[in-house]
Amino acid sequence: MTSGYQYQPATTDFSAATSSVSSQIATLVSGGADASTIAVYLAAFDEVVDVFQSAQSDLTLSSTTWYGSDGVALSAALTGDATAAAFAASVDYPNPIFGLDDSLQSEWQPIADAIEACTGIQPDAFALSAYDTLFVVQLALGDAGGVQNFAGFKAAFVDEANAYEGVTGSTALDSAGDRLKADFDFWAVRLENGSYGWARTGTYNNGVLTIF
Repeated sequence: MTSGYQYQPATTDFSAATSSVSSQIATLVSGGADASTIAVYLAAFDEVVDVFQSAQSDLTLSSTTWYGSDGVALSAALTGDATAAAFAASVDYPNPIFGLDDSLQSEWQPIADAIEACTGIQPDAFALSAYDTLFVVQLALGDAGGVQNFAGFKAAFVDEANAYEGVTGSTALDSAGDRLKADFDFWAVRLENGSYGWARTGTYNNGVLTIF
């Protein structure tokens, strides 16, 4: 694992970043590493478009597999830029995000459709989890009688979360306060019918990774 490159929030010119990463890959290869075993991990948000526009002209970066993060998964900005989308599709670039249970689609799809009708944006699993969270909060507020006794409210929240079944499934929590449900979908940009869009390319459910 190399040092990578950390850019600042206000960065708009990513040539220094992509040049540095390309150089790090070249150094690994010249040191004897098999190029097919090297990959780039990019944790980003919509600035991924500018990163890929900078990277697409670099032969080393264009020949390396890339992996992404939930900050980019289902980004409309990425699929809306032909150059960046083409680069993403060419380097694979799967992005994990909290997954929705296919068996519960009859529960979450109507909510997702209603949100999209109001906002014009298709909600992801995090948005639908926030929908479930509002119900858990309301139940906890009712149990605790408000937030004046905040410790009591927190305890009520945990109790209600552990018992609640929402559109995203069980909201039960582990000892760290994270959801016990740890299912993920992997999304990648693909060219379909002449246009770029997001395609689900894999799932991670109950410890089992499935690639489509």
